[in-house]
Amino acid sequence: MTPKILITGVSGFLGWNLLGHLGNRFPLAGTFARHRPPLEGVTAVRLDLRDPAAPGEIFRRLNPGAVIHCAAVTSPAACLADPGMAREVNVDGTGRIAREARGIGARLIYVSTDRVFDGKKGNYREDDPAEPLGPYGRSKLAGEELAQRLCPGTLVLRLPLMYGPPSPFSGSFIEFMREGFLGRQPLNLFTDQYRTPLYVEDAALGIELALELPQLSGIYHLGGPERVNRAEFGYRMAEIFGYDPGAINPVRMADQPHYPPTPPDASLDSGLFFRATGFRGRGVNEGLTALKNRLV
Repeated sequence: MTPKILITGVSGFLGWNLLGHLGNRFPLAGTFARHRPPLEGVTAVRLDLRDPAAPGEIFRRLNPGAVIHCAAVTSPAACLADPGMAREVNVDGTGRIAREARGIGARLIYVSTDRVFDGKKGNYREDDPAEPLGPYGRSKLAGEELAQRLCPGTLVLRLPLMYGPPSPFSGSFIEFMREGFLGRQPLNLFTDQYRTPLYVEDAALGIELALELPQLSGIYHLGGPERVNRAEFGYRMAEIFGYDPGAINPVRMADQPHYPPTPPDASLDSGLFFRATGFRGRGVNEGLTALKNRLV
């Protein structure tokens, strides 16, 4: 039987969607911090990444062959408000996962972010200097470095802004946008913030392909094929979902100083990953159409 895959953070947005995608392909186990997800046929255990002893106990009990480390404090605002917590979970917790993975000979895939870049350049490749703007990006970059040092052969996947079906406990920015289109809150979308958004099911497929290539290690970018700004994404969503585009209030990020430090152009060049795996995610219109079909 294929070795068990352990996914950390299965109540989160990416972890939950990974479970749904990989569940029929591999024997899985998952960890969660606070909310036990409603799972059938999957071993789910509580894990506090701040507890030095907890990962070791779980790894010895489950003995996974591979670990996909998704669990993190992912809110840039929360990391800005409590940088100590960000470091405890995103750096120290990652170090504990990496040590345990190496100890049992498990392969480690560490999920990172496009926010390791300062956004001054855009279209970032893996060999571009990583210079995060805030505590979230800094903690994820430190997690990358620690995972690779403590568990040689680690695969680091830097993911972009993702969208897709929410988990029972965690969604994506799509929920905020739907609320805005329905008139429940202002829909201020930036015209000067660029990303390479990726439909979360495509992210899961990319991670599956990486699992099937055990020789893949080091840092790879797994972004979408299109560079768009937030407002453009909103206008495309309005067209595909049939919303009124007049609900969108185009604004400049440069005029919003109260926002957490955010790279203006964190777009990723994912050609290295595409060439290594043959993978290419759906464009924005295709991804939004797939999401609409899921949500209807």
